[in-house]
Formats: sequence, structure tokens, C-alpha cells
Amino acid sequence: MVTLSGCPTMADYGAATSGVGSDFVAPHEQFQVNPMSYPAFAVIQDREAPLADIHPPWSPGREMPPLKQSYRWEVSHKVHGEYLIGSQKFDQAWCRQTNDGQDHPEHCEPGGIGAEYLERIYIYPDGSAYAYGYLKNTPRWPHWFGKDETWFRHDDTGDWSGQPWFECVARCDKLDNMRANQE
Repeated sequence: MVTLSGCPTMADYGAATSGVGSDFVAPHEQFQVNPMSYPAFAVIQDREAPLADIHPPWSPGREMPPLKQSYRWEVSHKVHGEYLIGSQKFDQAWCRQTNDGQDHPEHCEPGGIGAEYLERIYIYPDGSAYAYGYLKNTPRWPHWFGKDETWFRHDDTGDWSGQPWFECVARCDKLDNMRANQE
């Protein structure tokens, strides 16, 4: 008889212990879409971003970079009928806030390897945002067990009120793709 033992990845552990039945672990690349098939968004006006990861009493939340009107957000992933948008400029701002980005600012520049996680926002076709999603930046994890595994969850712990925050600014004819493809 052979007995094998091992450790779950942090993503597996988080999804299993979150208490939220919709959490799961998978390589995020399998949900990537062609951004050109979907609209591009921008916030209607500059605003503070909601705090992330609020878990009292352990965590009062993590401050996120502001959402700036000049940032362009594109649909990057479709996950079970939900859409995630990302912005290169927001990714760079987030990277600069991380410890790694402060120690290695070159990681945050265009063409740099970026932060360990790509910060994304779940959005409806009407421009209403409702949660953060965090995608593992797989080039940053080349030799780690579970490097391809992203813990898919909705971080809606901050204040997401006052929607919609975003509006379509390009390829608005593609909004129908978002509406028609919702599962």
C-alpha cells in the first residue's frame, strides 16, 4: 500500500474554508476572452475605490488605488456568466502600492512583471460594479506549486453603493455581447 501526503495550495485552502459555495479554484486563463469582442469602460468620475478584504476584527480592509476617469477598463474574463474588467494603469497603480512594487518599482512599469495578483472588478453591462476579483499573475509564480491556480471569489466587503460607476467609452455596440452571453 502506498500513502501519499501533500499540502493544499493557499487557493485551495481559501476556497474550501471561505464558507461561500460559489468560490472555486481554476487557472484563470481558461476564462480569458478577447477584449475586442466587448466594450471598454471608464468611471464616470474620479472616485475612491472601495476597501478590499475587510474582515473585522482581523483586517479593517486594504486601501486600493483610486478609480480614475482616465483609466480604460477592458473585459478580460468571463466566469460563469460574470464579467471581470481590468485596467493596465490601475494594475500599475496597484503594483506601486505593494511591498514588492515599493522595493522594485521597475516591476510596475509598462513591460515589467507587475504585482503578484491582478486586481479586477466584476461588472454588469450597465456599468454597475459589485466586487473585486483577484487573478494570480502567473509569470510571477514560475516555480511555485499551484502557480496556475486562481481562487475565484467575490470580494464585495467594501462599499459598492451608488452604482453605476462605469460607462461604456468604446466598442459600445459590443454591450449586446455582454447582455446576450450572460448565463
